[in-house]
Formats: sequence, C-alpha cells, structure tokens
Amino acid sequence: MGTEGLTNKKVLIVEDNHDTSFLLCQMLQRAGFDVEHAIDGIVGYKTASQGHPDLIVTDLQMPRMDGIEMIKRIRQENDLSGTRIIAMTAYGSRALSDALQAGADEIIEKPIDFDQFLMTVKSALSLA
Repeated sequence: MGTEGLTNKKVLIVEDNHDTSFLLCQMLQRAGFDVEHAIDGIVGYKTASQGHPDLIVTDLQMPRMDGIEMIKRIRQENDLSGTRIIAMTAYGSRALSDALQAGADEIIEKPIDFDQFLMTVKSALSLA
C-alpha cells in the first residue's frame, strides 16, 4: 500500500523511552501518518482529548500515569471511547491481559518487530 489515505490518519505514540518513541514516530511519519508523541499517560490522555487521534499506541509501564490507567480513562470518555488503542509492553502476558481488559484493541510485545508493528497499525486503522 502506498501513502494515499495515510496522511489524514493521526497516530498518538505514548511512550516514556525516548529512543523507542523516536523510532516509532519516525517509522510512522515515513509511512505517511500524522504522528504526535506524549511522554506518559497524563500527557497522552490530554493530547488525545485535545487532538482526537485515529489510533493510540501506548506503552504500559510509564511514570505518573501508566498505560492501563490511561486506556481506562480514554474508554470512559465519550469523545474518545471508540478510538483504536494498541498496547505495548516488555512485561509479559499478564500486562498484556490487563491491557485487553482495560480496553486495548491490540497488543504488541517488546522488543518490537517493526515490520509487524507497521502491519498492526495499518490493520488497526483498516488500511492493511
């Protein structure tokens, strides 16, 4: 698939690790997505509330507000409740199970396979 249809798709990356967030943002921007970044769940929730992204990709383990709590808050917000969410973690199946129970649509284990990541993003946005 080319970049047509992607430039109007907004993706919010919520990740406290600078290197990981930089790589994910760069990859999605090169694929044609409009990408925003937040450093934790508090900033992620505020950014999502203001910007209404088409997709949120969030780490689960972050300072101040973790990804699970952010997902729960987003699911309770009328304007955001239908937003697609992909959860990422290096902390195994228990954390991923918690993310699904909180309302995540997809899960990705770290370390991230970047080809699989891009396919998951496109699939979550029905672009695959």
